[in-house]
Amino acid sequence: MAAQVGQEREIQKNYWAEHSADLTVEAMMLDSKAADLDKEERPEVLSLLPPFEGKSVLELGAGIGRFTGELAQKAGQVISLDFIESVIKKNESINGHYKNVKFMCADVASPELNFSAESVDLIFSNWLLMYLSDKEVEELVERMVKWLKVGGFIFFRESCFHQSGDSKRKVNPTHYREPRFYTKVFKECQTHDCSGNLYELSLVGCKCIGAYVRNKKNQNQICWLWQKVSSQDDKGFQKFLDNVQYKCNGILRYERVFGEGFVSTGGIETTKEFVGKLDLKPGQKVLDVGCGIGGGDFYMAENFDVEVVGIDLSINMVSFALERAIGLKCSVEFEVADCTKKSYPDNTFDVIYSRDTILHIQDKPALFKSFFKWLKPGGKVLISDYCKRAGPPSSEFSEYIKQRGYDLHDVEAYGEMLRDAGFIEVIAEDRTDQFLQVLQRELNAVETNKNEFVQDFSEDDYNEIVDGWKAKLMRSSSGEQRWGLFIAKKK
Repeated sequence: MAAQVGQEREIQKNYWAEHSADLTVEAMMLDSKAADLDKEERPEVLSLLPPFEGKSVLELGAGIGRFTGELAQKAGQVISLDFIESVIKKNESINGHYKNVKFMCADVASPELNFSAESVDLIFSNWLLMYLSDKEVEELVERMVKWLKVGGFIFFRESCFHQSGDSKRKVNPTHYREPRFYTKVFKECQTHDCSGNLYELSLVGCKCIGAYVRNKKNQNQICWLWQKVSSQDDKGFQKFLDNVQYKCNGILRYERVFGEGFVSTGGIETTKEFVGKLDLKPGQKVLDVGCGIGGGDFYMAENFDVEVVGIDLSINMVSFALERAIGLKCSVEFEVADCTKKSYPDNTFDVIYSRDTILHIQDKPALFKSFFKWLKPGGKVLISDYCKRAGPPSSEFSEYIKQRGYDLHDVEAYGEMLRDAGFIEVIAEDRTDQFLQVLQRELNAVETNKNEFVQDFSEDDYNEIVDGWKAKLMRSSSGEQRWGLFIAKKK
C-alpha cells in the first residue's frame, strides 16, 4: 500500500512539474483561454467564500498564487502551500510583499504535514483533491477537520466527471470524480476534541461555477462550502429531505414514475404545457426553485436557449442533476440552496419557475416578495403546487400535512398571496382534474411494468409507490387535496 501511495505522489509530481514549467495562468488552469476565464471565474469563487477579514486562512495547493493575493488582502494571516518548489517560489515572487503570508513547499498528502488543532478559520483549495487518491482525500479531510476551529469553514472546488481545459496532455492522472464522492467523504467525517466533544461538517452550499456554464456550457466545475459544527446541532429540514423523503433510491423511484429527469407531476408532458405559457426568449434568465434532478431546466435551456439557475435544498437532488448534465452543453447552473435564505440582486430574472416545491415553505408571503424583487419588470412567475380545499381539513388529511411538514392553502388564498406580494394579472387555476388523470396514468404504467420495477428496485419499493399513488388519488378524489397552477406578472 505504501508503495502504491508513493507511486501516486510521484506521478502527480511529475505531471505538475511538466505542466508548470512556464509558470503562467494558462499552465495552472490547463486552458488556452485561462486569462479570459480567470477574469470572470476568480471574482465568482471569491464571492462564494464566507467573511474572512482578520481571520487565519490555510490555502492548500496554492499554485502560483491566483488566489493568494486576494486572500491576503483581507485575512489576518495566510499560509500558502504547494508541493512544487518552483511554483510556490513564483507565488512568493508575486505575493511576497504581503507580510501576512507564509509560503510553504509541502505535500498535503504527507502525514508529516500538520498544523495545530483548531488553529485555522478558513481552509481554501482550488483544484487540489482531484490530484489525490480516494484514500488520500479521506485522510486529508480528517486532518483538515482537526485543524479547523469550531465554526470555521472549508471551501474547495474540483473538476468532476471529465476535464475542462483544452491543454494537451500526454498522460492525465487527474481523478474526475462524481460530486457525490466528495459530498459523502466530507459529510461522514467526524472528529473529537481533547474534551471528547464530537464535531462534523455541515454543508453550507454546493454549486456549479457559473463562469464555466456561461463560457463552456460545462457544469463539471463544482465547489463546496462546509462549516465545522457540533454533532449535536440540529441539521433540520435538509437532513430530513436527504435522509428520509429524498434518499437516492427514493429519487430514482420517483424518476421511474415521472420520467427521465423529472420528480414532479406529469414529467415532460406537464413541463411542456406549463413552459409553453411563459413565452421564453433566447438569452432570458430563469430561476427554477426546487429544481429536483434538472429535467425541466434542461428542457428550457435546450429548446428556448435560455440561461437557467436551478436551486434545491436537497443535496441528493442536485447531485443527480449535475450527473444528468454531463455532455448536454446547455446553460444550466445548479446549486444546493435554501430559497428562503438565498438572495439575488433585484431585477435579475425574467422568469421564476417552481414545480410542486413551495408546499414545503412555511412563510410563502415572504418568499413571494423575494420573487417579486428578483424578477425584472414584466417578468413572470409560474408555480404548480399542492393545495387544499377551502375550510379546515379533515383530521386524517391534517395528520398527513403535519407528518409531511407541508404548508397548504386553498387555490384562491394562494393566488391572493401573490397579489399581496405585488404581482398583477394573477391566474390561480384549480388543476385537480388534470392531477387525477396524470396520477392514474402514472399508477397504471407502474402496475403494468411491475416485474421490471421490482427487478430494478424491490417489492417493497413497488408497494410504497403504488400505495402512495393510490392514497394521493383518494385524497384528491375526495376533494381534500387539490393541485393548483399559478401564473403572475411583475408590472
